[in-house]
Amino acid sequence: MQKADAGSQAQRPTNNNRPVHTLRHRRIKATIWRNETEKGPMFNVTIIRAYREKDTGDWKETHNIGYDDLMNVAALMYESHGFISSLLAKNAGANSNSRR
Repeated sequence: MQKADAGSQAQRPTNNNRPVHTLRHRRIKATIWRNETEKGPMFNVTIIRAYREKDTGDWKETHNIGYDDLMNVAALMYESHGFISSLLAKNAGANSNSRR
């Protein structure tokens, strides 16, 4: 899939890391990013909807979400939260084991 425009690039994390995980529901994609901070890892989620350009048939991406896609976004947010929670729990468990 192609990016809709250069503006969508600006909303991604700028540290050139790779996504931790990607989830999909139909045309909607949630990408989970990990960023290291002084206080430990921080996670962000970006949402993109894919669509086909009517004139060319090329695939494009946008951050605009329509009414019909809202429940898919909600499901992706729920799954993203669960995935990030499990990563944080594993990280907390690893830290407590290293202290023993």
